[in-house]
Amino acid sequence: MMHLKEVINSADSKQFLELPAFINRGNQNYIHPLNSDIESVFDRSKNAFFKKGDGNRWNLYDAKGDIIGRIAAFYHFDEKRGENRGGFGFFECIDEQEAANLLFDQAKTWLQANGLNHMEGPINFGTRDQWWGLLIEGFYPPVYGMFYHPPYYQLLFKQYSFEVLFEQYTYRRKISAAFSPAVLRRAGRIQQDPNYRFEDISGLSENELVTYFMEVYNAAWRDFDGVNALSRAEVAQLITHMRPAIDKKIIWFSYFKDQPIGFFINLPDLNQLLVKFLRQGSLNICQKIRFLYRKTTRKCTTMVGMVFGIHPDYQGRGVESALIVNFANSVSKLGPHAYQEIQMNWIGSFNTKMIAVVESLGAERYKTHCTYRLTF
Repeated sequence: MMHLKEVINSADSKQFLELPAFINRGNQNYIHPLNSDIESVFDRSKNAFFKKGDGNRWNLYDAKGDIIGRIAAFYHFDEKRGENRGGFGFFECIDEQEAANLLFDQAKTWLQANGLNHMEGPINFGTRDQWWGLLIEGFYPPVYGMFYHPPYYQLLFKQYSFEVLFEQYTYRRKISAAFSPAVLRRAGRIQQDPNYRFEDISGLSENELVTYFMEVYNAAWRDFDGVNALSRAEVAQLITHMRPAIDKKIIWFSYFKDQPIGFFINLPDLNQLLVKFLRQGSLNICQKIRFLYRKTTRKCTTMVGMVFGIHPDYQGRGVESALIVNFANSVSKLGPHAYQEIQMNWIGSFNTKMIAVVESLGAERYKTHCTYRLTF
């Protein structure tokens, strides 16, 4: 008989972390995430979301005592909506509907006990840039911070009566690909105006980087549902988390009269740099040295577009095109072994403006993830 057990000790956690590798055994597209990244989500001393919510996680076992599934449930207070929002994530399961139902039921029951009447997932107990959405199209190797999901997961969700809340698209573009004449015309009009400039962050102090990021992000993303303004402390923490992976040549800002009005934040794909070479999801000192060497010498052909934003007052003028064109021209000069493609991650189906921008730039839709919702 199948049974659930709350993750309460290191042995439970070890099984929780190792299950995805068992589920995806033999699949060449699967890349095991760093265990430390997953554990940090559930570490109350590291994850600030515990300050405005709570979370829990469970393992599912078969009659023989072998682990066959896992799930986490959580909620946090959404300042924009003025209410708690419930979610679940880190779902993994064998291809058996009864097992999936037990996991979904557990998340639902726990959320109901905490006063919630809905759950959205699979999502992260944290920001949207990692561990968000179920892979439903484009079963290619994941970039850093994203899970790989077997195709049969979609049916497990559908048969539990989840409804699609929105989709998230990953677009891909070759750095060397030519821009259309229309894009070049829009970019050219902006570049002729001396009030505009476009630069990477090589000349910025960390204090300036935090300030500029906060200003542009809070202006560009303020109108999207579920996206709350970031405080200076939150941005500083985000930059600190990103620091080991940062390549200053692929993070760009746009300015008007020296005021930041847009950004394009990219990171090397850590899965390609290092994580795909690991077997146990953990780093030893030799692997850390290998990572630093590969990062310094830019032995990574893929970069990940983390976030792109233009201040609303400057949208639709061609600033988007000028920023991307300047960025691509600069990156193409970094060397023959440097970045060859960019995957622009997490473009919501609700963000029609951004979809129009990336498609106008010649990017192709590469992967689709889905976020579901269940009301109870």
